[in-house]
Amino acid sequence: MSLPHPSALVPHRDEALLLCAIDAVGTDGLTASLVVGTHSPFAGPDGALQPWSGPEIMAQAVSAFATFRKGPPYRPKPGLLLGLRHYRCGSEAFARGTRLTVTVRESTRDVSGSAVFDATLAK
Repeated sequence: MSLPHPSALVPHRDEALLLCAIDAVGTDGLTASLVVGTHSPFAGPDGALQPWSGPEIMAQAVSAFATFRKGPPYRPKPGLLLGLRHYRCGSEAFARGTRLTVTVRESTRDVSGSAVFDATLAK
């Protein structure tokens, strides 16, 4: 099965879209990837992606999963990251050219449709 490009699943455009590819989708989550480049507003002067961009990458993956789950035709809508329980980054920055993989898995969902996701971001 061919997976759509992130731009079909996330409402962000141009340099605000951080994901480069959707790698896999399951019933409870998604794996996506990106290659750090200088085009990002989150990049420092050397093109490295700052560690505080991690939650945004994870949020974009959640958005992609939520849109994919609804099925085609895809109509991405803005979402809202309400908070983080725990975010730890072992790098001072992600160097330009580094390939990162983000995995998000839905752990709970309430009756209103709000969900909690577990996410990892790895080199």
